[in-house]
Amino acid sequence: MRIEPLEEKQFSWMLKPMAWLMKRRLGKVVNPFKAWAHRPGITVAMAIFTQSVEASKVTDPQLKRLICLRSAQMIGCVF
Repeated sequence: MRIEPLEEKQFSWMLKPMAWLMKRRLGKVVNPFKAWAHRPGITVAMAIFTQSVEASKVTDPQLKRLICLRSAQMIGCVF
């Protein structure tokens, strides 16, 4: 079963600012975000969690980057 991604005009009002920032930063809205847009509340909560982990000073920034790289390799992420 595959989730069809939403188009930008279908995004909830909560996700439109996030989509705008993503487009500004990456040049486009990535497909995973379009799929997550089906559940705006969960998407916002996940974004807050991700930002808090990235802003945390508990773990060394180099270690965080290595963990992100390794997890991306494990799931086959192309970027």
